[in-house]
Amino acid sequence: MQKTTFESDRIEVTQSKDRFEIRIGAKIPASQFAMLSAWLLAWTVAGIYVLSQVFTMQGDSQIFMVVWLAFWAYFEYRIGSAWLWRKYGREVFRIEGNEVQLRFEVAYGGRAETLMREDIKGFHNLDKDKSAFVKSFYASFWVIGGETIGFFYKGRIKTFGRQISSNDADKLINLIKKHLA
Repeated sequence: MQKTTFESDRIEVTQSKDRFEIRIGAKIPASQFAMLSAWLLAWTVAGIYVLSQVFTMQGDSQIFMVVWLAFWAYFEYRIGSAWLWRKYGREVFRIEGNEVQLRFEVAYGGRAETLMREDIKGFHNLDKDKSAFVKSFYASFWVIGGETIGFFYKGRIKTFGRQISSNDADKLINLIKKHLA
């Protein structure tokens, strides 16, 4: 495998005679990861405290706290998922033979899709279609999302390239098109 230099610390491109692979890491600056960790810790402690107190309450207060705990559990899941993604996550786009594999990994697990090369069409930069608000929201470090590269596979759109710059997306699209040709 030969590593191709790419001007991003999150993106690694490797290629050989019969394989082309892009790996996009989910790492964020240490200060942002520390804030995300503090948020997760504070949220967890708050939920545990409320849970410990809910059984001592009665009437409307108890109903309110149970409803609050339902919201707390949902956001605990969301914050925990974002934390795991930022700590251990990466996306892998691999072209090997007649197959293309698109993989979303978190700590060596995750979901992968194997696609047939001949059914892939129309790579494009999704960032150019987004409003300023949507771009700003998906650029947030606590969000999992913000895909910037899209293509069509059997009439359905597939996306990857979470929170990479529009410039990097254009460069990757050109590399992919060259390897699919």
